[in-house]
Amino acid sequence: MNLRHFVAMLSLVFLLPCSGQGVPGVDIEGPFVRVKRNEDGSKTVFERGQDERTLTKATYTAAGHLTLKTIYRLDAAGNPLKCEMFDGQGTKLYKTQFGYSKVPGPTYGKLVQERLYDVLVPRFFAGTREPKPVHVFIYRYKPDGSPELPIGISTVEGKTAEEIFGGKIESQTLPNLKELEDPANPNARPLQR
Repeated sequence: MNLRHFVAMLSLVFLLPCSGQGVPGVDIEGPFVRVKRNEDGSKTVFERGQDERTLTKATYTAAGHLTLKTIYRLDAAGNPLKCEMFDGQGTKLYKTQFGYSKVPGPTYGKLVQERLYDVLVPRFFAGTREPKPVHVFIYRYKPDGSPELPIGISTVEGKTAEEIFGGKIESQTLPNLKELEDPANPNARPLQR
């Protein structure tokens, strides 16, 4: 099945009533699709792969045109390890790496850093071939482990994140998919292997 057929099938699903929408306790295990409808009429579709180690996030305009596709690679616990971002034509734009705390205590295993690299214009630290991120998110926690506001740092000299990315830049961390209210099919079952 190609992407056009998949999108056409998804559009049919949106027209059908979903009997399990918003019902407490309805949870989709294994491969699934969740949809987030945005205030501007666009929508973001999250699809988990059969291997449970990949998640695809695709953003569509209100007219249904793909504008951004992000493919996440996950660890066994479902935490993102890295992701790649593509524009609507499939051109790879950015890649992201995620770092987690190894310090014993209330922050152990929590996300502490997210590094965003420009694939179209690779940058390196001065005098090295070590890739330099264009943007870094640093996640901070209180002593009890509860999160504080993250810090975003642009590493391109003389530029703000808005100047680099042409507008609002958002973290690539995954949302809690169980909190999204619009499952494409609450009765979805894993495909036969």
